[in-house]
Amino acid sequence: MSLGSRSWQPSDDLPNRVGGPPTLAMPDDWTLSTPWERAQRETDTGAPINDAERMVRLSDGESAHRVTWALKGRTLVADCSCKGHRFNEGWCAHVASLWWQWSRGRIVVSHLDTGRDYPEPPAWLRLDDDPDRYDDLSPAELDAYLTCDLGEMGVREYADLSGRAPGTVGNLLRWARESLGGVGR
Repeated sequence: MSLGSRSWQPSDDLPNRVGGPPTLAMPDDWTLSTPWERAQRETDTGAPINDAERMVRLSDGESAHRVTWALKGRTLVADCSCKGHRFNEGWCAHVASLWWQWSRGRIVVSHLDTGRDYPEPPAWLRLDDDPDRYDDLSPAELDAYLTCDLGEMGVREYADLSGRAPGTVGNLLRWARESLGGVGR
């Protein structure tokens, strides 16, 4: 995981994509559907475009698809322009391929609010969470809250990782909890 400034800029041809697409949710009657089978069977030869978007080109597909794929707040925002994305409640083969790759550590997903990169889905991830719920927190407060209160890292360990003093991390957590109405450990 890295902490650094992000280079993401919205695409001119896809205005307001981040924040606009719905978050994902696992279907209630999840089965190994065609998109999931394709995601596991085919190879993706696409690549990242920026911190929020990737080109997905599946090996037996006819064309590449531009997919929004990034963390925001405590959730994952994902959007694809293909018809399968809308038909399968957000889980087209392109989105399923990215999930398959990410859950196996083959791609890195960026958090747009904190600047942290995640090589696998973090413990605090909730697919059905409101991506705007944490907008009142600063990037540092959000990162400390996600990593310490919702994640599996202690305050001292996070202080070492982030280069902050443990007291500073404690203050960030207190401010985050107050902003969220006392939510926390």
